[in-house]
Amino acid sequence: MERQFPAGIMPDFWEMLSPRLRENYGQWVWHEFPAPGVIRHLTAAGEACISVRVQLPPNGYLSAATLRVLARWIRTYAEAGRRTSRQAFELVGVAPDRLADLLDEVRQHGFLVGGTGSALHQIKGCTGFVHCQNAAIDSPGIMKALGDALADEIDACCYPAPLKLSVSGCPNHCGAGVEADIGIVGIFRDPPQLDLQRMAEAPPDFGLLGRWCPGGAIKVKCGPEGRLLTILEDRCIRCTSCVMVAPDSISMGPRRGAAIVVGGRGLTGGRGANLACMAVPYLPAEPPHYPAIIQAVKRLIAAWVTGAKPGERVADYIDRVGLDEFLHQAGARTGS
Repeated sequence: MERQFPAGIMPDFWEMLSPRLRENYGQWVWHEFPAPGVIRHLTAAGEACISVRVQLPPNGYLSAATLRVLARWIRTYAEAGRRTSRQAFELVGVAPDRLADLLDEVRQHGFLVGGTGSALHQIKGCTGFVHCQNAAIDSPGIMKALGDALADEIDACCYPAPLKLSVSGCPNHCGAGVEADIGIVGIFRDPPQLDLQRMAEAPPDFGLLGRWCPGGAIKVKCGPEGRLLTILEDRCIRCTSCVMVAPDSISMGPRRGAAIVVGGRGLTGGRGANLACMAVPYLPAEPPHYPAIIQAVKRLIAAWVTGAKPGERVADYIDRVGLDEFLHQAGARTGS
């Protein structure tokens, strides 16, 4: 295929493809899973390409040492490497006669191979407290706890269909919690807190504050003492937008925790996208093992596994039995 990509300032992925991937560009029509974590891509002409999916640490954080290991695996066993949309890593173009050696070495280094087919896929999430000022919960920490509790499901196709879990540190959903089969979303139980003294010393841009608030919860009044800011609690959706505009004078309240949502779905498949529904409005986030969150997720998974038909994702099962029935089966909505 002739190159049809314009030159630009971004690195060109075309230059990073192996000759075989270039020759078959746009020709892949099917894929199958001969083993957990192993994907066999096929073209219409019968050309096959094997990929191995390696589960990465929460949010895909990698040290220089780990990056060197991944690079060595690409050089030794594969034609290319790529980061997946769910923050896993795939070694692409593995020779069939080297597959067993690669799998052995990956596992010897302590990495899990899996997250394909009817198994638990890589748990996806946002950065949380690592470098985000909006987090209500520690997303990577919860992802780690979930992965530890469900590790056996990553390389075993024991579910009716693929299972995708995501963690969003706050209601802004950078971790795509509302698009997953089961999502954990950080929530603030209190509205933003105003530091009136700091606000008087260094007034923020009141006009920008009002425009940034998606719920129309910020009201500015002009009086003898100057402009006064009020936050309407019944309209505040705890999105942290005001904190981003005025971090020195507005902060989120101390009461924080997690909500659990179910039935989210991306655009893959014929049914299209679906936003998740509330299952558990509030649970405490108790590090490092987050027992309340882990147990609630396990109950939701068990209810789905028990009742779902083969190939039926969580959203499809909910559509069939109804949300109330599903939550009753899972013993959910126990929070307040």
